[in-house]
Amino acid sequence: MKTYPLYEHPQINTLKELLLFCTENYKRKIAFSYTKKKELISISYEVFKSDVDCFGTYLFSENFRNCNIAVLGENSYNWILTHFAVTCGNNVIVPIDKELDRESVKELLVDSNSVLFVYSDTYSDIAEELKETLSQVTFLNMKKIPDCISQGEELIKNGNREFIKIMPAKDSLASIVYTSGTTGKSKGVMLTHGNFATDTVATCQNALIEGATVLLLPLHHTFGLVAGVYSVLLYGLTVHINQSLKRIQDDFKIAKPQHLSVVPLIVETLYNKIWTTAKTQNKDKLLKTLITVSNVLLKLKIDLRKQLFKSVIESFGGNLELIISGGANIERKYIDGFNSLGVTVINGYGITECSPVVAVNRNKFNIIGSVGLPLICNEVKIADDGEILVKGSNVMQGYWNNEEETKKAFTSDGYFKTGDIGFIDEFGALHITGRIKNLIILSNGENIPAEAIESEIYKIPYVKEVICYGKNNLIVAEVFLNKETENAKELIHSDIKDLNKNLPITRNIGEIIIREIEFPKTTTKKIKRTQGV
Repeated sequence: MKTYPLYEHPQINTLKELLLFCTENYKRKIAFSYTKKKELISISYEVFKSDVDCFGTYLFSENFRNCNIAVLGENSYNWILTHFAVTCGNNVIVPIDKELDRESVKELLVDSNSVLFVYSDTYSDIAEELKETLSQVTFLNMKKIPDCISQGEELIKNGNREFIKIMPAKDSLASIVYTSGTTGKSKGVMLTHGNFATDTVATCQNALIEGATVLLLPLHHTFGLVAGVYSVLLYGLTVHINQSLKRIQDDFKIAKPQHLSVVPLIVETLYNKIWTTAKTQNKDKLLKTLITVSNVLLKLKIDLRKQLFKSVIESFGGNLELIISGGANIERKYIDGFNSLGVTVINGYGITECSPVVAVNRNKFNIIGSVGLPLICNEVKIADDGEILVKGSNVMQGYWNNEEETKKAFTSDGYFKTGDIGFIDEFGALHITGRIKNLIILSNGENIPAEAIESEIYKIPYVKEVICYGKNNLIVAEVFLNKETENAKELIHSDIKDLNKNLPITRNIGEIIIREIEFPKTTTKKIKRTQGV
């Protein structure tokens, strides 16, 4: 397998430059679409730019300058508009996780020194309660944004061009993004305009996207923002905003996406839905037969997937060709499964502190099992203990108001310590094998990534959740089982015993703990790894 030249894109240094580039080059093309009361709303690039200018001008007129502004809400056009109106005016956006409770929201508003809180009507109850105790914060319901735009438009007509003329510098702070944290307290990651801009351009240099997309990732996560919005805008394509996963099938029909950026859980859900539908229609055996035939033909360089699986792809709108997956490891069976149907799945890797993309596979250079080639904007190397280190223009300024944690996060020569363990293969592709914090260290000197054992246990079909850790020089597997599986509690002991026979003796599981309830999780649905510690 040979690599090939990177896709070409202009150099863009700030989010405002991204906005100006898109407006100049794509003008009347549709930037965003969404449904409102069953009506399709479409916003062109030039209308979006106008809305940003008007809302930003309004914020300036209310004296919100050189300040931090928080935003809370489900994915929406107004959320994206708020983000651009804040950052393009040299203010700092603080995205807040919509899964947080009132007290956690309050903590982040205080910690970030936010002076304005923009929220969707869905969260007006939280806002109303917080108004009573946060007198230093002004509250703005998103439903009032159209009025703010009108006021800003009037100010611009009267010659107010202060916001429009603002040009943030590359190293200007654009956002404080709080990590969800599988261990410990959330930290505010400080990301600059240059961090976001260079990461977006470099991501697009690795991966070619075409056609529309449906935005499924939450916008308060950097992956949703960079892969789901910034990159799509750089290509001049349309972002159809999914406002609820319950509407996903309707949005696929409307938007007819060519590509999707998602986390592995969504890939798995979409793939399993294909087979559930096939079984319901008594077509699962036919689908298996067609896949077998198609795979044989592919080896003969005959590709009939578009014809054979047309009805399957119709359930995604009819145009789906590419899925970009990030955020966690993805099982090969889903990559191979979608590939059999004519949809390429490419895996990537990122971390909030790196804006977030560090590496991503390429459309025609897809090393399955890896997370792809490191982006041109960053240098990746592996430390002696296997930790992945990153240095580049996409790496954060540091943690907000936390010099101690910032210092801990970097090596003496300026590399960011990701906390992930991995290696780079002969193709130059990065592979992730685990987390430093999850290493099981035994008295014989063995350092074993917990994830390596967990991935084997997950192959037992009735295991829903598992974490492994060391205790008393033994490897402990703590499992939550599918309660619908008969005798699961008895079966797990014999199945682990069988698994041990196929594992190196240093990786044998010495104790099994069966949980009655699911593991506690972060708002990104990752297990909080505090068990057994």
